[in-house]
Amino acid sequence: MGLTIVTAVWAVFVALSWWSPIRAGRWGVAAFLLSVTVNEVPIVLLVVFVASLAAQVPTALTWNDWLPAALAGFVVVGLVWLQVRAASSWARLAAAMGMEPAKGGGWGVWAGGILLLFQRHRRGVRRHRNLAYGSEGRAHRLDVYRGSDQSQERPIVIHLHGGGFVQGGKSRESVVLLNQLAAHGWLCISANYLLRAAGVFPHSLVDAKHVIVWAKEHAAEYGADPTQIFLVGTSAGGHLALSAALTQNDPELQPNFEDRDTTVAGVVVLYGYLGPRTTDPSSSPAALVHPDAPPALMIHGSHDSMVASVGPRSVATALRDVSRAPVVWIELPHTQHNFDLFASVRARMVANATLTFLERVRTRG
Repeated sequence: MGLTIVTAVWAVFVALSWWSPIRAGRWGVAAFLLSVTVNEVPIVLLVVFVASLAAQVPTALTWNDWLPAALAGFVVVGLVWLQVRAASSWARLAAAMGMEPAKGGGWGVWAGGILLLFQRHRRGVRRHRNLAYGSEGRAHRLDVYRGSDQSQERPIVIHLHGGGFVQGGKSRESVVLLNQLAAHGWLCISANYLLRAAGVFPHSLVDAKHVIVWAKEHAAEYGADPTQIFLVGTSAGGHLALSAALTQNDPELQPNFEDRDTTVAGVVVLYGYLGPRTTDPSSSPAALVHPDAPPALMIHGSHDSMVASVGPRSVATALRDVSRAPVVWIELPHTQHNFDLFASVRARMVANATLTFLERVRTRG
């Protein structure tokens, strides 16, 4: 009975990752928590499953063991298939970006995404931690990632983390992206911001603008170009990144620094929540779109049960309809929320596509 229960639990996790229900609310959160790790690190879990099974399987199986054997077979096949189908993400990214299939989805991506799933640092990239950009303690701290090249004209990326405006931090998501960009000559900044009651609208958005000002003020110190600043946001951070990009130099959102330059050259939103935060129209990115918006890349998972893709897709459509700059919407098949939590195959593919987009926008600038 114990073996049947163990294999049944594993089978539920795999089944939810295969066919994650697309629904919001409590059940959507549960589906996310049960499936996101399985969907991104299936080979590691396959090793764990086989090892745990080997320790429990009796030396001689009988006909009465057909159920756990069938469940175990489903789990093994399911985990392998979850890894294989990650290739569909690169197919979608490459098609949307007009990239060659081998450029960002080759064997290096697969080897790194399977063997180095928990990689947090990249050789040649230095991280300067917990630099202050404001007065609110840990909430106003940022990390700077810089490669080993000696360029004095590095473009800048500012990353804003997710967490539903109530939790999260600068070192959780997108670490593979930050290291990838830094290794390719970008100066990367990942910042905390005010959360929970302290971060009610527009306080966290004001923080994002403070980070932009900090980046412009310190660009020369890090050999960077203050005119080439791009924003990247994940989940709630995507809301902040897009809102900041659409409200450049808005004095109402820059209290006590109204005259400071907060222009940016582009924005990337990964699995972003882009709905309203309050009844104030300016708290909704959809209400902020305008013809002079900077170039935007928005990537979302089709199986995101935390933030259904229909909302962000509608914002991308509204922005594309009015903006004179390019707006790219990419919906990744079979992909959950927080798909860059690990240095997985999918996260590395998205990092390569994001780098391609940013380089194109920068050089065409």
